[in-house]
Amino acid sequence: MSRLEEHDWVAAFVDEELDLVERLDMERRSAADAALRRQVDELRDLRGAIRGQASRHAAPPALRRRLAAAHGMPPAPAGPVAARPSRARGAGVAGVLERWLAWRPLMASFTLAGVAMVAGHLAFLQRLDERRLADDVVASHVRSTLGEHLVDVASSDHHQVKPFLSARVGFSPPVGELSIPGSSFVGGRVDVLEGRPVAALVYRQGAHVVNAFVWPTTEGDRAPAYAQDKGFRTAHWNANGMTHWVVSDVEGQEFRVVVDAVRRAGE
Repeated sequence: MSRLEEHDWVAAFVDEELDLVERLDMERRSAADAALRRQVDELRDLRGAIRGQASRHAAPPALRRRLAAAHGMPPAPAGPVAARPSRARGAGVAGVLERWLAWRPLMASFTLAGVAMVAGHLAFLQRLDERRLADDVVASHVRSTLGEHLVDVASSDHHQVKPFLSARVGFSPPVGELSIPGSSFVGGRVDVLEGRPVAALVYRQGAHVVNAFVWPTTEGDRAPAYAQDKGFRTAHWNANGMTHWVVSDVEGQEFRVVVDAVRRAGE
């Protein structure tokens, strides 16, 4: 800090123009620096001498009119400026403080309302993103079941499916069979959701096709969230750095059994 900047900083400190953090910092510095403390004391003495001993002069009428016009105020009456008694100054400070304290609950309400609005907006955007993603998941499931592109690698051996997918999606997806009756592992394919490559693991549960999508995430673990849309059931969760989405037309409680099996297979 240059000498000029330090002088300005000390002057702002003496004139009580610094905020609380800056004021505390200056008090700490002046307590540790004798030269700085002497500079503060000298400037305080000078300010006190000027206020106590300097003569006062009334501003010329022309100057008062220019100042009033510049600030959109009526001109002040001419005459000598009387010194204000200390009680008036104290009353003025008390009045300002009282008005400021009266505003604090209202300002707090505005702040809380603003925070609530931002939080609500972010939550809405998150729900909207999940809604779009759910639509993409269901659409991809439907395309895979109606067309001939159900899998890229048809194998029930996860030792063949896992390296095939890892080489194409840029991460190593958890691949495993479902340990529930009526289930079979069909294979896997590379799919795209929201512009990102994802691994799609395909199972059959009886006569139903189950698509289990997986890709990396930086979010923490969270329990499955279930939904139903256009006759299909979906579930999504995060675990071990991966996002999982499962979609199928398997009904009711059986779908939850399938989801639990997919979660165990991914552990």
